[in-house]
Amino acid sequence: MHIFFSISTFACIVLFGLASPNRIVVILIAIWTLILSTVSLLNISLLFPPSFALVLVSTILLSISYYRLSKNLNLGIYYLLGIHIIRIPVEFILFQLYKKKMLPIEMTFLGWNYDLFFGITAVLFLIYSRPNPKILTSTLFKLWNILGICSLFEVVIIGILSSPLPLQSLAFDHPNIAVLQFPFVLLPTIVVPIVILSHFHLLGNRTAIENR
Repeated sequence: MHIFFSISTFACIVLFGLASPNRIVVILIAIWTLILSTVSLLNISLLFPPSFALVLVSTILLSISYYRLSKNLNLGIYYLLGIHIIRIPVEFILFQLYKKKMLPIEMTFLGWNYDLFFGITAVLFLIYSRPNPKILTSTLFKLWNILGICSLFEVVIIGILSSPLPLQSLAFDHPNIAVLQFPFVLLPTIVVPIVILSHFHLLGNRTAIENR
């Protein structure tokens, strides 16, 4: 699982880098990935509330910075769609983590996580959009992106509320301990922000889509 998740994370970063002509964005992501990986590999606990809050706030601020640096650029639409396909293997990895009692069932496709649906439909959009690029400017595609963002925020909230922290309010039998360890710490701090950003870019890059 560790190897497959690491490969999925690396693929996510590479696709986002290929989508964006702004190399500063990729450098920031690489630095943040290195910092988080080092912290988790050194067993520096993220369970301490201030540490957890610092990581969460830093991820949010960096995500906003990523978007501000890239929002006016014409990003690679098909690379952005490719990022969502990575949600498919990640979902099966999360299911294996649930079976090992490292996170709650609510965070899997058997619970309230619908990433498998968005991964599969991303494949369909990618295939259909090659001969019919107008589908990427349709109301259906816009709705798909909005629902995808909402779905991700839902899982993030579940992940926080199921973590063994003072604010834990659900999944006491299967607390979310996986994302506090390497390499799964990169799920809420690297993979999820990149997927959310790609949704926002797919919503905002209408001109680039229309020129396809």
